Amino acid sequence: AAEAICQNSFRLSMAGTNAGTLYGKGVYFAEASSKSDEYAEEDKEGIFKGLYAMLVCRVVCGNMRYTDEAIPDREALVDSIVKYRKRHSILGDREKTRGTYREFVVFDRDQVYPEFAVIYRRVPRHRRE
Repeated sequence: AAEAICQNSFRLSMAGTNAGTLYGKGVYFAEASSKSDEYAEEDKEGIFKGLYAMLVCRVVCGNMRYTDEAIPDREALVDSIVKYRKRHSILGDREKTRGTYREFVVFDRDQVYPEFAVIYRRVPRHRRE
């Protein structure tokens, strides 16, 4: 997926096909690589077989719609951006709500520039100690 995104940008039509859409069908980003790693899948073939890819992106969030609700009103959040154009992105503060990570969501692929592709191998915890 990372290679296809680098070549053709993000496809909003694919939003939500690999994970949930708590904040609507947008493109999700995180500040922490460990959050992104949760969604990374091992490459099954080619020169990166057995490795994982993560994109480091520049994301223009603009005027963000902030929410720290455990179960946000998805329609109202998305409408504030897509329908009424009052905001440019969503900041879902799951760190405050659930003790996990903040999530940044945009609904326009022109707000995102994939700058680097990081190819990595996961190291089992017992090998790190």
